[in-house]
Amino acid sequence: MSSLRIRGLSCTVMVVLAFSVIPTVFAADTVKIGAMFISSGKMGGYGKHADQAIRLAVEQINADGGVLGRKLEAIVEDTQLKKDVAMALARRFVQQDKVDFFMGPTSSGLAMGLTEFARENRKILVLTQSAADALTGSKFHPYVFSTLSNAMMHSRSGAYLMAGKPYKRYMCIGPDYSYGHSSWKLFISKLRELRPDVEVVGELFPKFLAKDYTEYINKALEIKPDAVWCPLWGGDAVKFIRQALPTGLFDKVKFAFPVAGALEVLVPMGKDMPEGVYVSSRYFFTSPDSSMNQRFVREYYERYKEYPDYMAGETYAGVYFIKAAVELAGTTDAAKIIAAIEKKPLSWETPEGWKVMQAADHSVVEDCLWGQTAYNSKYGFAIPASFESIQGEEIGRTAEELMKVRAAYEKRAK
Repeated sequence: MSSLRIRGLSCTVMVVLAFSVIPTVFAADTVKIGAMFISSGKMGGYGKHADQAIRLAVEQINADGGVLGRKLEAIVEDTQLKKDVAMALARRFVQQDKVDFFMGPTSSGLAMGLTEFARENRKILVLTQSAADALTGSKFHPYVFSTLSNAMMHSRSGAYLMAGKPYKRYMCIGPDYSYGHSSWKLFISKLRELRPDVEVVGELFPKFLAKDYTEYINKALEIKPDAVWCPLWGGDAVKFIRQALPTGLFDKVKFAFPVAGALEVLVPMGKDMPEGVYVSSRYFFTSPDSSMNQRFVREYYERYKEYPDYMAGETYAGVYFIKAAVELAGTTDAAKIIAAIEKKPLSWETPEGWKVMQAADHSVVEDCLWGQTAYNSKYGFAIPASFESIQGEEIGRTAEELMKVRAAYEKRAK
């Protein structure tokens, strides 16, 4: 894209090993971030990309003068996708490391516990990978800020996208846990609002981390829907696509994957990724054509020899949110930062474009991008050649929904 897009403005005792420590100056005048992600096992890429992005952002910010003249320091740890590990890390961050901010985790399930710990300890938690809408909805409190578009936003954006397409008979093939079910519910409810003529012809929910999708592929071939909403992601999406390819399913049915635009899907699929599949991602490294995104992609690739995935893009943006928030309030005091942002919504530039932090629910306002897969010989994998941008105002909470979130919080706070 040739111009900068202003997103959303068109608008128990245990030893835990550190994944990495990003060194700067260990002094009393540093601004400290305690970050945690899943950095081991099959899902370890989430933490790897987050760690890499934090390293880069911290070094860039410190090279540019730091945050209010103070050096930025970050400690990145591996949650191992375990609640006890995550909570032990959080306690250490507060009691030993004396951090100013929390960042992470990857899992929304772990985030549900961490967000309460953040509130009790009056530390701001910045969510850069956890995407459950409840974190800034039913579980909202002022010490949590989400700097990425959440599952609700992506589902609604898919509905706006597909409402303008000629498909009427829909089915779902999604992971059998809260995310898969909520993604489908949010998508189809919004789609029915926009297109009352659509029909639901099937709902299939294979288990999370399934090995064999044959049953579900055959069912889709039997039902013959016009389109499938498929919130499978990561390795699950790769397995499903590979197993479906020999059947010709993607030639017969249009698929929309709300998170398969991630490089964790596109890169391993390579030339085998079927063309014309609708995919979204929270960040595509090819967009926008802004100086900040160009710098981020160039320096990330030069250092790590790979392109930044959305986990990197969103975490990098989260570090810059902390910088912008501290500078807005003129302090690292959490209560004063919250007050400053709630008085005047904070906008800050990221590789994705400009993000706006909404005062009522501490959720980001930004557009969501969708595109159709097409093999790109320059990169050696498929990437959308062009994008459809679903505007942030259309997919975020409505004014009525925002009032309900805030009213519910204020009632709990009494």
